[in-house]
Amino acid sequence: MRAFFIAIVLLSSIGADAQSKNAPTGTDIFAPADSLIRLKQFDQATVRVRAILAKAKAAQQKKNMAKAYALMGNIFLMQRNPDKALENYFLSLNLYEVNKDTIELSKLYTNIGTLYSMLKELPKARVYYLKALSSNKHENVERLKTLTNLAGVYAELREKKIAFNTFNQGISLAVKLNNLPLEAVLRTNLSNFFIEEKDWNNAIINARNSLALRNKLQQPLSVITLNNLGYALVQTGQFKEGISCYTAALNTANPQEKKQLYYNLYQAHKSLGKLPESLKYLEQYNSVKDAISKLNYEQKVAEITAAYESLKKQNRINNLEKQNILQKKQLRQQLFLIVAVILITLLVSVLIYMRFKNYKIKAALEKSQIKRQLLLLQLNPHFIFNALQSVQRFIYLKDQEQSMQYLNSFSKLIRLTLENSDKDLIPLDEEIEILDNYLRLQSLNHSPAFSYQINVSPAIETENIEIPVMLLQPFVENAVIHGIREQKEGKIKIDISQETDGLHICIIDNGQGTNIAASQTNNKMHRSMGMDILSQRIQEFNRENKSYIKLTVSNQQDVNYQGTAIHLQLAI
Repeated sequence: MRAFFIAIVLLSSIGADAQSKNAPTGTDIFAPADSLIRLKQFDQATVRVRAILAKAKAAQQKKNMAKAYALMGNIFLMQRNPDKALENYFLSLNLYEVNKDTIELSKLYTNIGTLYSMLKELPKARVYYLKALSSNKHENVERLKTLTNLAGVYAELREKKIAFNTFNQGISLAVKLNNLPLEAVLRTNLSNFFIEEKDWNNAIINARNSLALRNKLQQPLSVITLNNLGYALVQTGQFKEGISCYTAALNTANPQEKKQLYYNLYQAHKSLGKLPESLKYLEQYNSVKDAISKLNYEQKVAEITAAYESLKKQNRINNLEKQNILQKKQLRQQLFLIVAVILITLLVSVLIYMRFKNYKIKAALEKSQIKRQLLLLQLNPHFIFNALQSVQRFIYLKDQEQSMQYLNSFSKLIRLTLENSDKDLIPLDEEIEILDNYLRLQSLNHSPAFSYQINVSPAIETENIEIPVMLLQPFVENAVIHGIREQKEGKIKIDISQETDGLHICIIDNGQGTNIAASQTNNKMHRSMGMDILSQRIQEFNRENKSYIKLTVSNQQDVNYQGTAIHLQLAI
């Protein structure tokens, strides 16, 4: 967690900001509807637009039809109905491409690009933004909107050079048009771009410029810009001013933004060695995170309940329809009735059989899932007891820093384990965090202490890769408990790399190794309850995903690690 990026979704108004004296109906007829859309009065806007569309169809006024469809697309997009929005946009697009109205066509291309951007279909968004620029060669606000959106898309696609150039084009045009609001947005996003590049000075300059522009416009302070500025300042050692920016942003931040800000404040105070303050902000971060999770859970429950009630209602309707059809059939001739009864009987028998079969399969799957969730929630009591004893020892020795770090690692491990207990997949970065906390705690509890490494290839975007939850910990636990148990200087190394054939994860130790012959004969290795569960889970994943996970166990030949080597290959 570092900085924010403003997700640009600027919609272009269709036909409401230009009037043609030559149009018999007058393009200003769209202005009231566009104003209602801006005020988010969508029902009234829909009534007006549909009335205009009906008149335009009757008079065969294709230009007004195109504008009406485009406005309907805007309404559906703002109501989070992308399918309907896209349907209306393409109806409008067909009419505009016939009439060759380049300015209105450019606006429509921009809006289609915005829709795909909101759906995270970024390559498609880029195509339509480029079409918009090609249709509109003029240096006007519509071109500025397109450039602003396109710069954000390039940044998210990691096309760094062209993203930087597009940001600069947008800023130059904003300055030329004296469009301070969009210049402020562009400079905020450019500051985030420089943060991604670790160019702290340019990030600070652009964030300050954005804040200055908003101040000139007498706009409220931007939480996103203050967070970006605070983060860049902290990275350059300007902790006091950086923390000040974070604190100022908290006043107007929403819960999601507060979660980010509390985490950044925790990291900043931790870097300064101010442990009480860092712990305070960590607790606030966890509190906001839990509140957001609870809200998301309640929303999901509400959605599922609504879907269930809707399904029940539809089933009742379907049953009534079937009864009505059956009653009509009973009035027909005797022969037809007999045939119909036979067919219905056969159909009902098949449906009952299929439903019974599906019920058994569903019950088995649910049972398996519940069992897996319960097993994942179980933490080794011996491990927890040792952890609590270690905390007691640090407190007795009055080692405040060590006890805080130990408690922090322990709480993170417990929290992450519980949060992901009901999931099938987990982001790789969270799994690495679980392993790091687990190994740190085990090393402190181990006598003598052992060393460990977790090496991740820089090219891997760990937050974008998902692996089966709790896949790695049983192997690591096996290495700690069995592999290096008798070693005076135990070592464990975890290497994670990505090849063309998938993700490769190697877990090796410097223990006594494993008996390969026995492994091949009996299909065994040192096993714990976690290893038994893991074996079942790997088989399940491979059945569902066709060799999703490949596992190899061997003796390591490395000079420093001559113990057991676990090699996992995941076809991600």
